Amino acid sequence: MTKLKDLRKLFIDRRNRKRLTNRTPTLISSNCTAGVLYHCLGLEFRSPFINLWLTNDDFVTAMENFDDFLATPLTRDTESPKPYPVGIGFKGVRIYFLHYSSWEEAIHKWEERKKRIDRDNMAIMLTNLATPGAESSDENSLLRRFEALPFPHKIVFTSQKHPEIKCAARLPGWKPATGRNVFDTHRLRRDRYIDSYDYVGFINSLTKTSPHSYKD
Repeated sequence: MTKLKDLRKLFIDRRNRKRLTNRTPTLISSNCTAGVLYHCLGLEFRSPFINLWLTNDDFVTAMENFDDFLATPLTRDTESPKPYPVGIGFKGVRIYFLHYSSWEEAIHKWEERKKRIDRDNMAIMLTNLATPGAESSDENSLLRRFEALPFPHKIVFTSQKHPEIKCAARLPGWKPATGRNVFDTHRLRRDRYIDSYDYVGFINSLTKTSPHSYKD
């Protein structure tokens, strides 16, 4: 079964690479979504938000203060109990460098990839927000804050429909409360949850001024 899943992923990735016309996007994401998409599509990392994660609230705060956040040097959180480096940025936003072995490596990659950001070819991506049966006022408030971000290309992947949020894209069958991420395999279709969304079309649209269709 694992081999079949791997073959299915390989087929999808090859098909997507052929469709992809925008090969230099800057993908800014709250977790590893950007890094995995870069990998699946065979692209260079053109974003510092790689192999790390932020809480949803911290990520939106960082995006609300994008210029100041990028301009403010990160400091190391020496009191963090995490087994990996943690940085503190503008307004106390914490970045959890999950896949880095040292602070020196993490900060080097962060600064190196910041220089590759192309604001004319950039998308802001939030994942793991909505959970089944948990439509709290805090979640709704965060969705509205994300919707209000002053970026022409942004998307939030959700497990439920949000017709009031134009940049929300529901991934059918995805249930983040179970611990499954958007790159896990759908039990029925045998593709990844995120494959139900046309992220290649979304990335191809980043250099265009016309809005992209997010809805399923």
